[in-house]
Amino acid sequence: MIQQGARRNFVYARHLEAANLLHSLVTDAAWPEGDAGSLAQFAARFAPRLRGAIARRTVRGVPSARLHASVLPNLVSTSMSFLHAERAYPLIDEALAWPNRLRGLEGADIVVNYHGNGGSFLAFAKRRGARIVSDFVVTPKYLEIEHEERSRWPGWESDSTSPSVIEFYRKRMSRLVAISDLYLCPSRAVARDLGDLPGFDPARVRLVPYGASGVLLREARPEPGRVLFAGAAGLRKGIPYLAEAARILNQRGMNIALIVAGRVSPIVRARPETQDLVFLGALDRERMAEEFARTDVFCLPSLAEGSATSIYEALANGLPVVTTESSGSVVQDGVEGLIVPERDGTAIADGIARIVTDRRLRAAMSAAALATAQRYSDEACGRAFVAVIRKLAGLSDVRLAEPKA
Repeated sequence: MIQQGARRNFVYARHLEAANLLHSLVTDAAWPEGDAGSLAQFAARFAPRLRGAIARRTVRGVPSARLHASVLPNLVSTSMSFLHAERAYPLIDEALAWPNRLRGLEGADIVVNYHGNGGSFLAFAKRRGARIVSDFVVTPKYLEIEHEERSRWPGWESDSTSPSVIEFYRKRMSRLVAISDLYLCPSRAVARDLGDLPGFDPARVRLVPYGASGVLLREARPEPGRVLFAGAAGLRKGIPYLAEAARILNQRGMNIALIVAGRVSPIVRARPETQDLVFLGALDRERMAEEFARTDVFCLPSLAEGSATSIYEALANGLPVVTTESSGSVVQDGVEGLIVPERDGTAIADGIARIVTDRRLRAAMSAAALATAQRYSDEACGRAFVAVIRKLAGLSDVRLAEPKA
């Protein structure tokens, strides 16, 4: 298992270990659970801001002997800050690739990676007979969509995405598609967009939703008309269309507040179009749990995702969801919420108003959300993931032990 960062709290590695399938977890800066206590004590005394990072980077449920962690990718990442992220990622991946090429496969015959993490090691492993399983964590069109939105909404974001970067990323994803024996897709939206890449083979697609991982729940006390958006308040997440919906709802005289919890730039916060939104900024885990508990309806009008984690959190909190197909969610239109057209502030406003004003509908959707969250729990999605790996390995199915949290 190769991954950069602590994405989803190393959940794939934990599931593989619980199923006795994990050879090793290769990652950047991380530490086994047994070392986290001393690191936390150090941070509490000398660097309190690092406590959250230490907790996130602590690998639980994986024996220290199976953990191969290196700070080299982190150092490369820092030195490559002048590059666009998508040009820097391959260089960062190579910081993991070369130590692994020197170490070799050591008997492993399947390599699972996140979105190409592992770089040239993937081709190295493929040439030596290993099967490559790639988890495509976001639609391969996300840069194209960002570029379109920045053209549509000039002045909203200071970053830019050049056509050359888009083409560079497309070629990198095409190479990953070609080398992969299986494509793990968290949603049909991702699988759909992969289909536009050369070399794509639909027979290699495996839909494996991410599920709700480590959701912190508080007793629900929804305030009617309180609508929550959780995530970075940027163009890719559809923030201009959420702002349009807020304006429309205010013009209708409805007592509905659209709350934005997540990173927001001073530019977006100051835009005249966003003045009907309430920005809370980035919240810690405790405050986020409290915000979910107060929420009546969750809304994410995203234009490009893999499968939005915030929607799984909303479902686990029993919240009806108003979202788009591109959010990659498991929400069914009219069941756990409403699927609305993309880039349509009026449709967003109508969907929110419908749920807020129809309390019977809201209650039915809330119950359905809780039931769906159970079907897409960490454990359930872990079983689906392990079943895919076992089938690829030619192993009979066995019961998956519950991974350590």
